[in-house]
Amino acid sequence: MKRIILICLSASLVLLSACQALGSPMAQKGKFSLLKEEEVTADAEVTPDTETGDFLYEPNEEGGLTLTAYTGPSAEPEIPTEIDGQPVTAIGDSCFAGLLHLERVRIPEGITRIGNYAFECCSVLKKVYLPDSLKTIGEGAFSGCVKLVLIDIQEGLESIGRGAFLTCTALIYLDFPESLTEIGAFACSGCSSLTTVIFHGDEMTELPDRLFYGCEKLTSVRIPNNITSIGAYAFCECENLTYLYAASFLSKVSKRAFYECKSLRNVDLSAQVIEDEAFYGCSAMSYISLTDGTESIGFRAFTVTGIRDLDIPASVTEITEGAFAASHIGSVYLEDETNFKLIGTSLYTADGKTLITCFPEDPYAEEVEEEIVIPDGVETISAYAFSTVMGASRVILPNSVKSVHAHAFSLSTIEEVDIPADAEVDPDAFLESAMEVYEGDSYQPEEAKEETEIPEFIGSIAGENSLFHPEDFEGYLQIANDEFEAWTEKYLDYMSQYGLVDRDQIPYVMMYKGETVTHYVPMTYVQNHDPEMYQRAVLKFGDGFEETYQVINHGLFTELRRGKMCDDLVLYSGVYDSQLMAAAGTDEVPTMEQLADAVGNVFTDPCMISTTTDIGIACNFSDTLFIIYASREAMEDLGAVSIDSFIHSRENEILMCENAQYRLLDVGTMAVESTDAEDQPVTLYRAYVTVELLGSGE
Repeated sequence: MKRIILICLSASLVLLSACQALGSPMAQKGKFSLLKEEEVTADAEVTPDTETGDFLYEPNEEGGLTLTAYTGPSAEPEIPTEIDGQPVTAIGDSCFAGLLHLERVRIPEGITRIGNYAFECCSVLKKVYLPDSLKTIGEGAFSGCVKLVLIDIQEGLESIGRGAFLTCTALIYLDFPESLTEIGAFACSGCSSLTTVIFHGDEMTELPDRLFYGCEKLTSVRIPNNITSIGAYAFCECENLTYLYAASFLSKVSKRAFYECKSLRNVDLSAQVIEDEAFYGCSAMSYISLTDGTESIGFRAFTVTGIRDLDIPASVTEITEGAFAASHIGSVYLEDETNFKLIGTSLYTADGKTLITCFPEDPYAEEVEEEIVIPDGVETISAYAFSTVMGASRVILPNSVKSVHAHAFSLSTIEEVDIPADAEVDPDAFLESAMEVYEGDSYQPEEAKEETEIPEFIGSIAGENSLFHPEDFEGYLQIANDEFEAWTEKYLDYMSQYGLVDRDQIPYVMMYKGETVTHYVPMTYVQNHDPEMYQRAVLKFGDGFEETYQVINHGLFTELRRGKMCDDLVLYSGVYDSQLMAAAGTDEVPTMEQLADAVGNVFTDPCMISTTTDIGIACNFSDTLFIIYASREAMEDLGAVSIDSFIHSRENEILMCENAQYRLLDVGTMAVESTDAEDQPVTLYRAYVTVELLGSGE
């Protein structure tokens, strides 16, 4: 059984749904219907918190009070300093989260802590003034505050939690005080308008992972003096970052720390370890300081950079394949030949048996060498060994060569290679190269041919065991694209009344009641049915998976308000292994025959699933489909909500609540008429699993 992935393009409206509170945490518990918008009501709930004026509060461990919720209508609430003679010392977790009318907040003296997600998704909040007494800003405290332009941080602040300012897309300036000792991962990720960051103190020892990930307008940063390491993706895709200075010798520049920092020119730092792709894509960078003490240079660490001169100190003991791929370095100086050696202008291992990088004699010369001859004795051609070669058209490998690694000729202009007949050549050795021929001693990649496999039988394989009878589902409708787009337009119009007008304002993280979910391909491999899938996903998707997991795991603790569906639905979803395992009640991926025997099973999906109402979209993404029949009552019970309804596109999706229960109705194969990438008609043959959404089972 193939693992199936439903590719989803955006999670924006999930957070839109999550941020649509209408003024109070109590109101957040209610639901609204696009059919009867006047029926926006709050469910009656009992809270253990004490209420005073517009605030709920509770005692804390410090001997003071923590504000737990704000229920008032003011755009600029007056936060009390004491209640009944007791001091207010903390803003609690999610206290103001999701309030769409909050515009300005002045936190009074005496408050020492802002809790996790305290102001999350306050989408019209513009200015926040913090007191001198504040010591801690919690995780995600201001995440999703997309109009926040000013946060006045005072001396005395000691720690900032991870994701604290995640996707504060209007924030321009951050001034961190001398007292700051700790800042969490991706604290400023996605702050796309941030231009200036100042660290006044030197108390921190590391810059965490993804600290400024995607801060595309950030131009310069002075790294604090005592920093010893720069985390993974710390400045990834900071496209306008031009200058970087670190006063101290770093123990590590982590993977992709400066990935695709295309404007980075002046880099004044030195490090013991430079990890994989640390400076990948820094095309404007003409210089890097590899000083004595540098020991390791990772995979593609300086790929596609503008470095012209390279000095390799004697301390370097490891240079990973592709470290300098596609960087047109003009001169190379090797201080010592204990670990590496230069033959001509190219870099080899000390024994001369492995070609690491072929550097041309002068990559900037008007006339470049057309033929490159590798000396006898070389046995291995490393990945990206010839990626620095631009202009030469032929390479002659000696008979001593035993293996040619994947990507050995990628990104090069080489059109002809003489290869020993008994050499082992990786099938991907010539990917993304100019090579066209391989017959015996030369290479010709074959074009992949897609063949449509027509199943022997189309229809249900459950036979008499099938529980799907069309007459039982006469009230269920597949919402057509036009209807769904109209529904979504009405949804967005409704939300615009509360400040959420532009989808681009919506961050991309989501969580439902503490359980992380995702709208991203790799995460479909990670389900509670199979804990080992996490590691398998890391191996399969690498950095893409890790990036997504860490960002989404940041969370969204704001209570989701759910929009009701206006019709009964038939939904289509790509199936992944863990869903099939749940449906069949097995610990291994079942066959279709095993699924047919399991018809009638009721199972729970531990994660929200993303589906589409367009079977053509689902089929293009999947070899197996879930066909989900969902009544209005079941969807309202679960609180299903529209998320990615791209207007005037075919990508229509529904997000369904975690712990949804399903009944397995039928299993079989089907033929669906669809279109390919060029909008040409095609017939798609898919296995299908038909299920009925029962509700939450609570």
